[in-house]
Amino acid sequence: MFYIDGISLNVVREELKKDLINKKINRIFKNNDYSISLHFGKIELLFSCMPNLAICYITQNKEKPILDIASSIISNLRKHLMNAMLVDIEQLGFDRILVFHFTKINELGEVKKYYIYFECLAKASNLIFCDEEHRVIDSLKKFYISEKSDRTLFNGEKYQRPQFEKKISPSELTEIDFNRFRENQIALSSQVEGVGKIFENSLQNSENTFEEYKELLKSKKFKIYFEKAKLELATVLDISYLNYDEIKVFESYNDLINFYISYESISTSFSLLKNKLISSIDKKIKKLNKTLHLIEEDIKISNSMNNIKEQADILASVLYSVKKGMSSILAYDFYNNKDVEIYLDTSLNPKENLDKIYKKYNKAKRSFENALRRKREVYEEINYLESNILFIEKAQKVEELREIEEELIKARYLTQNYQTKKTKIKKEIKYGILEYNGALILYGRNNIENDNLSLKIASKNDLWLHAKNFPSSHVIVKSVSISEEIIKKAAEVVAFYTKLSLGEKVEIDYTLKKYINKPNGAKLGFVTYSNQKTITVEKKELKEINQKK
Repeated sequence: MFYIDGISLNVVREELKKDLINKKINRIFKNNDYSISLHFGKIELLFSCMPNLAICYITQNKEKPILDIASSIISNLRKHLMNAMLVDIEQLGFDRILVFHFTKINELGEVKKYYIYFECLAKASNLIFCDEEHRVIDSLKKFYISEKSDRTLFNGEKYQRPQFEKKISPSELTEIDFNRFRENQIALSSQVEGVGKIFENSLQNSENTFEEYKELLKSKKFKIYFEKAKLELATVLDISYLNYDEIKVFESYNDLINFYISYESISTSFSLLKNKLISSIDKKIKKLNKTLHLIEEDIKISNSMNNIKEQADILASVLYSVKKGMSSILAYDFYNNKDVEIYLDTSLNPKENLDKIYKKYNKAKRSFENALRRKREVYEEINYLESNILFIEKAQKVEELREIEEELIKARYLTQNYQTKKTKIKKEIKYGILEYNGALILYGRNNIENDNLSLKIASKNDLWLHAKNFPSSHVIVKSVSISEEIIKKAAEVVAFYTKLSLGEKVEIDYTLKKYINKPNGAKLGFVTYSNQKTITVEKKELKEINQKK
């Protein structure tokens, strides 16, 4: 997690001031529904209001926006802030609210002042643009939503900060008060403005003296703690942390936050595109499950076809006794060893009555066969969509998500919009590569890559692996000789690209590529195979698999 409390935000403010004060805005963009970027020449200041990353920073990654929607706040920002100069960055006390002060000389030679209030408040984070009287011109989120609605932010209203409890400023906390809080087991975070739980826990990990509190208060250390290659905590303060086996230190806040975003794959474009794709697929799967339920009902109804055929066969055995105009006939049921009454159409002759029942049987039989075929198709479709969710969850970059998006557009599960028209998959289809003991282990990260590996890249005697009975990556092993150790390593790669949880046992089938077949009309990534063997491995992180070479 990226830890940001009021004291941490003060460190962020100081660094932003150093890089941005007295610089002019030359471009303004809304990257997506949760972020806005202001360009000061070549410097891009990004305001992120995502719940899991409510922070502003100078971004080093130039992301293409995934949305292209007309926005009133961008129109207002461009109207008033283009060529405006940033003259100050203020923090409201030690609250998680920054105020960006701008000045601009208008066409009449008048100096105008504007303010951006950036509230780094997790789910309630927002960017509010105000005039020189601090009246709201516009906001990124049009309605302020929280557990307790304590204010409104309608255009023209004077800006009000969210309600907060009056606390002691961290710089004004005395040693007497500090010791009193400790003796009475009163949390500092409940009494001192800007103090968060991790800040307080850091004091509890030490000797917990007032001098240490003052040192931590003025500390500035940009570092990230890791445990087993998993990022545990990122901080701009010299906070101590217990559960870690590696620590990485950075020169600046911007170096830290850009590394953090890249490592955790939580950029705004990445997260929004990921959520958009998963949400769209989930809706399709729910519809398909409803269709499947209806098909199951049809199959139950169609199962009565055998009873209809039996009735026709019984009638055929006594047809010589049937006369036109009879409404029914009693006949021996040689299927169930009992007498049964068969009802007839009085307007039809005996042969026509028999033909009518056989036609009814044939219709029920066709319906049953169609229902079974449709059931297989729907199952295959659900399986295909679930495989896409799997690959979306495993994706690390926006580019990987865009390839999956393009695949879903081509398969007509998504509609093409302005942005995606510009996005094309490169002719050279890539795939993951792992070198191990002289072998090349190639793995697909989406269904396009899976098909490409299995049908084009693999030679007939290459080893091919896939999870047993559920979606996974297709893995190809290219090697002169393939040991059990290599098979196990390749199987671990397959296991990572399954929906099972880390630590679970996964059955992996493996065979030679020559035993792979792609049925006509099958979905991307769907193949059949034979002559397989099975190995069971434990699901591990891909980083862990790569490390053990």
